[in-house]
Amino acid sequence: MLTTLLPLLLLLLLPGGAHGSQEASDGPRNFHMLQMSYFPDPHHVLHQGNASLGGLPTHMLKGQGSNITILQLHPLQEPESWAHTEKSVRVYLQEFYDLVQLVHQERGVAFPLTIRCFMGCELPPEGSRARVFFEMSVNGSSFVSFQPEKSSWVAGPQAQSRLVTYTLHQLNAYNRTRWELQEFLQNTCMEYVHEHIKTNPKDGRMEPIASSSKEVKPQ
Repeated sequence: MLTTLLPLLLLLLLPGGAHGSQEASDGPRNFHMLQMSYFPDPHHVLHQGNASLGGLPTHMLKGQGSNITILQLHPLQEPESWAHTEKSVRVYLQEFYDLVQLVHQERGVAFPLTIRCFMGCELPPEGSRARVFFEMSVNGSSFVSFQPEKSSWVAGPQAQSRLVTYTLHQLNAYNRTRWELQEFLQNTCMEYVHEHIKTNPKDGRMEPIASSSKEVKPQ
């Protein structure tokens, strides 16, 4: 199950191709994804999530259990492409729920439980290093995070427990939760920001740009 969990999270509200230009705020060059999942008990979960490109909110999700609403805030994807993304998000949320059940069964989890997953990439000014990250917190405290330089997961500063050790062992056991995640953050995410955000020469602000597609008119 863990072999499919994180790759699906990488699809969480990731626009596959923009078709309409939207203006962003003063514009950091970044792509961020956020997921919040609240478990009042082992059998129920409430989800909230969003994604933003260059400071512009682009997607959101909200719902309980399998009754989830997933929306594009702007028509960034064609209907067929968006249907595929939406399906992937729903599969991911089910896998995420199943993972919490597994960890609870194997190591025991105290409820209620709030899990926050925050990931993305940020392009700094010229001459500085780009930042990529994946951070997970539980009940407001740092739990685990991904270290792209070493392609490995590590415990949060104060997150030392049998639960953390078990989770790290699972996450570090699979190529898809290590090397493929590293590839996504350092390459795919960065290329996406480069492709879809530019500086407006009129005012110096950042704004997402659309993928170019020419319409061929009948003769």
